[in-house]
Amino acid sequence: MTRSGTLLTVIVVAALALPPSASLAQQRGRQQIPPGGPTFPSGRVLRDLLPDLVIIAIQTTTPGILKCVGPVRGQVTIRVSVKNQGTLAAVMPPTMPTLGRYWVGVWDPNTFPGVMAIAAGAPSQLSPLEVKLFDVSLIVRQSFTAAHGLHYLVAAKADPANLILESNEDNNSQPSFHLFESKTPLCQ
Repeated sequence: MTRSGTLLTVIVVAALALPPSASLAQQRGRQQIPPGGPTFPSGRVLRDLLPDLVIIAIQTTTPGILKCVGPVRGQVTIRVSVKNQGTLAAVMPPTMPTLGRYWVGVWDPNTFPGVMAIAAGAPSQLSPLEVKLFDVSLIVRQSFTAAHGLHYLVAAKADPANLILESNEDNNSQPSFHLFESKTPLCQ
């Protein structure tokens, strides 16, 4: 093998041994934001000039009514109201495909833990103080307790993929699951 061939082999082996670099999403993580919020090159803090998405209501479009899809499982449409309480418009990145622009994730912790149904697509932005309703179809599991009767649980989160830089990333979901009464008899 020639001297240049040996050198090329050493370079390739050394490059393969390096750890992978962080993705753009990882580079943008919270640890990269200085205390008080992000800054412009001038050093000005942007804490008060960012959007802030919060969930203000979670409802069903047909209260208590489920479409049975299996034993103790039903399909329901959950309506989530999201408000931008920040001072700047919340804008989905224009490079994201339409299905990647999801504003809301909704899930039932008892059906498929860790799996989230999403509300994708329009709008491309939410103006300051604007409230937008998102409808998400979801499979839920009926449960029965003496305290609550026949019911199901739902949780929701605004901007679940953290695509939008916000003044407060910790208030995108409510602290507990929402309990909905099921008027539909136990699905068989």
